[in-house]
This record gives sequence, C-alpha cells and structure tokens, in this order.
Amino acid sequence: MGIRLSGMASGMDTEKMIKDLMKAQREPVNRLQRNKYSTEWKRDAYRDMNTLFADMQNSLKNLRMASSFNKKVAASENDSVATAKVVGKPTLSSYTIEVQDLAKAGTPSRAEFNTGVTDPKSPIGGTDFTMTIGKDTNGDGTVDNNDAAGIPISVSATDTLENVIAKINNTNTGVKASFFNNKLVLTSDDGKQFKVEASTVNNLNIGSSTASTPGTTGTPAKFKINGVEYTSPTNSLTFDGMEINLKQVNVGAPVVINTKTDEDAVYTMVKDFVDKYNAIIETVNKKISEPKYKGYQPLLDDEKDALPEKTAEKMETMARSGILLRDPILTSGLHELRRAISSPLQATGVNKSMDTLSEIGIGGPPNGKYAYQENGKLYINETKLRESIRNNGEDVLKLFTNYSDNSNAATKYNESGVAERLYGQVKQVIDKITEQAGAVGSAFDNSNLSKKLKQTDDEIDRWEDRLKLIEDRYWKQFSAMEKAMSKSQSQGSWFAQMLGQR
Repeated sequence: MGIRLSGMASGMDTEKMIKDLMKAQREPVNRLQRNKYSTEWKRDAYRDMNTLFADMQNSLKNLRMASSFNKKVAASENDSVATAKVVGKPTLSSYTIEVQDLAKAGTPSRAEFNTGVTDPKSPIGGTDFTMTIGKDTNGDGTVDNNDAAGIPISVSATDTLENVIAKINNTNTGVKASFFNNKLVLTSDDGKQFKVEASTVNNLNIGSSTASTPGTTGTPAKFKINGVEYTSPTNSLTFDGMEINLKQVNVGAPVVINTKTDEDAVYTMVKDFVDKYNAIIETVNKKISEPKYKGYQPLLDDEKDALPEKTAEKMETMARSGILLRDPILTSGLHELRRAISSPLQATGVNKSMDTLSEIGIGGPPNGKYAYQENGKLYINETKLRESIRNNGEDVLKLFTNYSDNSNAATKYNESGVAERLYGQVKQVIDKITEQAGAVGSAFDNSNLSKKLKQTDDEIDRWEDRLKLIEDRYWKQFSAMEKAMSKSQSQGSWFAQMLGQR
C-alpha cells in the first residue's frame, strides 16, 4: 500500500477527504448489498410459505386414504357381559356373543421358604452352599431319578437375597423366584412339579429336599360368536379386528356388539384439514396484499448503527413489507386451491346430492357485509357434517378420496376427490416455490434466488477489490501532492534564507 502522508504539508484533513470520496465510489456496492438483503428477505418469505403448504400437505395425506374414513368403533349392548374395542378392520356391522364359561387360570407349582430375612439387600450370612433345582421333565408328576438332572446354583454367605433371586431367574431352571412377606417364593412357569435341594444347612432355611406343591390346571373360556362355538385360554381375545373381553356368563339372549364409523375421528381429521386450509388462505392473502412502502429500502450495517434500535427495526419492517405483493406463484396457487375446493366431483357412482363440500356441511362464510373479507375461508356446520359422516359415510369418503387414473388431465381432475385435487395443487405450489427459493434445511440449494445471491456476492467481491485500488490511487495522488508541497516549502525556505544573508 506504501506510505500514506496525511496533510503534513498542506494542512488538509486528507483522510476525511478520501473517506468522503470513497463514499461516492461505494454507492454501487451499497446498491448491490441492498439488493442482496431484499433477495434474502424474499427467499425467507417464500420458505415460510413453503412450510405452511407442507403442513397442509401432511394433513392431506390421511384425507386421501379411504382407510382414514373407515375407522370403526365398537359398542357392547351389555358391558357387564362383554366389552369390545376395535384394533383392526371388522368386516361386520354387528356380532352376537353368548358367554357359556369364563376362563379360569391355573395355579403354578410352588415352594416357599421362611428365610427370616427382612432386608433383601443385606448379605444372607451363614455358610456357602449349593442349591439344586430339578424339574419333572418326564411328566409323571414327581421329581425322581427318571427325570433330567437338576441345575446347581452356587450361593455364598456374602450374597444378598436379591442376588440369589437374580441367580435363580437368570438360570435355565424353568422356575422363577420372588420375595414376599419375608419368604423366598419359587414357582414353576409351566406348572410342572419341581424339587429344591440344599447341600448344607443355610440361612435361607432351604432343606436338603423340598418338593413343590402341585399346581392346578386352568380351564378355557367357552363362548359363541354369531352362533359359532369357540374356546380361549383367557377371557381376553382378538376376533375379526376386535379385542373382546369376556366379563361374565350371560343369561338369556346373546349380547350384541355393534360396529360403526368412528364419527369423532373422521370429524376431527376433516376439521384439522379445514383449519390448515384456512391458515393458508389467511396467511397467503395477507402476504400477497401487504402494502409496499416506497422510499423504504434495506438498511446497511453502518446505517443501523447510526439509528436508535426501535427506529431501525421500524424502518426495516417497512422495507420488508410487500416483498411478495401480488406474487404470481402464490396468487395462482390460491386460485387453484379454491377451484379444487368448489368444483363438484364428477365420477361414476357419485351421489349428486353430495358431490360438493357445501352439501356435507363445509361451506363459505355466513352471509353479511364483511363476508367478502374472508377471501375464501371455509366454515364447518358441525351438525350437518356429523350427520353426513354418520348417515352417508361412503359418500363423504368418495367426495374426499375418489381416485381417477384417466389419461385426460381435465377428466382426471373432475373425477378426483377434493383431497386428491388439493394434494396435487399443493405439491405444484411447493415445487414452484422450491424452484425459486429452495427448501429449508436442504443440503443442496440450486434455486433461482440462491443463484442470484451467489451472483450478487461475487459482484460485491469484485467491487471491493476495485474499491481498494481506487482508494490506494487516491492516497498515492494526495501523498504525491504532499511531497510536492513539502519540497516546494523547503525550496522557499532556502531561498528566503539566502536572500536574508545578503
């Protein structure tokens, strides 16, 4: 950069003069920087819209599926005899159940030992010993030499009762241990007899040979469903997509379990869709009609620093306003959403009295002088919609989910259900916005606005390099002037000195 001389000979504030000259030179960079800010704001505003449309697209995924409208609930006419809950897809609308016998659980083979231990976390003390647990492997009801050898378990005096229980439960003996009322309780998990032997006297009071008490065999539940007899090892069973719990033997007529469309689930799903649709209508309409304030432009960093914080925020808000005013993507997208909502479904087998949303209870705002301000929002008549779901479930399903594979685009559109149409239109809007602004969190962004930002950054860098050269040139010119003036002043002093000597 060389030596910079600042007003040493001329007395001028060279640094300030060059700084003022560079302000004018920096104006193209400032314009580029403001354009960059505007482009970033537009990209971020687009991405906010994309998030909103993606949220609606997710709600439409369920609304397009027939299974979402076929959710069922089951209700028993007598819950004291049997209850039912839908866990799958019942095929019938009603089932008759006659409970003949309830299942009774068997009791396992069992052995108890009065350990005298009160703290299962303390060492058991006494002497080390080996506990052997043998099972009735041949099924003759006793544990003897004809059965497989028992499994030994080493127990030390330093073991706690919790350690002993863990050793038993983690060994393949077919016996489980627990601690209850100061007793070590052993039970057979398959109901077979077993025998416990201890190698020596011990603090758990396990004798040299203790046989388990025999268990009892359980009995299955017996019942009839729609006149067909069944059995079940438990009183809880799954039948044709329903979980049925038998409570008691019924006397007299069989109990009827009815299945019907889950009205609340379908209504909630439709309402969630309407809420998200209205959020898009409101937010997008506000964005494309937001006023644009002339005279306000993005503030540069040094301009922000020179202003009070609240003033800078207000000016930036005014500059951001109208960034998507009358945006063609959003304006066209809203128009297509309204068309998808209002166009009647024209397909084979469609109930003509229920071929639009308004006919099932989803329409426009109530009449009034402010209705036009709603800009196409949907309103739900809850009573009418619930009646439609309850009494005309198939028509409601078809209105939302009907699918067409017709190759003609116009015919396919007319034959597609509301959710199908909307899903396609929302996807088109998302794709167009993504092409313009990219997607939030995307690792690769090749959108038009990102390309524009890259070009602007490159141009700013080129201008910064140019400005450095211009500033260096100014300093060289002023430094040369200072040197010349200094030399002239030195010569003048010499002449004056020489004249004075005469």
